[in-house]
Amino acid sequence: MKRRMTTRLLVLSALLAAMSIVLSRFCVIWITPSVRISFGNIPIMLAGLLFGPVPGALVGAVADIVGAAALSPYGWYPPLTVGPVLIGLLSGFFRKPVRQEPKYLKTAAMTLGVNAVASMAYTSIILSGYNGTPLGALLIVRVPLYIGISLVEALVLTLLLRSPVKKYGEELER
Repeated sequence: MKRRMTTRLLVLSALLAAMSIVLSRFCVIWITPSVRISFGNIPIMLAGLLFGPVPGALVGAVADIVGAAALSPYGWYPPLTVGPVLIGLLSGFFRKPVRQEPKYLKTAAMTLGVNAVASMAYTSIILSGYNGTPLGALLIVRVPLYIGISLVEALVLTLLLRSPVKKYGEELER
């Protein structure tokens, strides 16, 4: 089914991008320049789960570009934008099974898979080249950290998808 771009979809996507910026830029714990604890992926994943892969990817792109350009001490680095785009895109592909029956294990499998591709693999490779940190050293720290972050993200997403938030994605499908 082809999705129409409506004002409601645009506004909800912008709100999710803004929430991601706040969670990624202000509610963050920096461990090293390449490792941080942040839950800015939750709104991006939620956009993918509620609205589909393309709106999820666009929310990820907007959140990263605006957040990095306006608020990052390092500035915007385009290859790093692919990570949030992948998070929104891949979450959107799991939309139907996760949203139909939001169970923690199903959502955890989705968040672990999405983070394995986007955060643990792709972003670690890009950060390794950007910061000159050996990839193995980054993976030793980032993989366990993102496993824990994924499990917390899964809990939050499961609770959100069991709440009235789920209706926004369903309303836009009509």
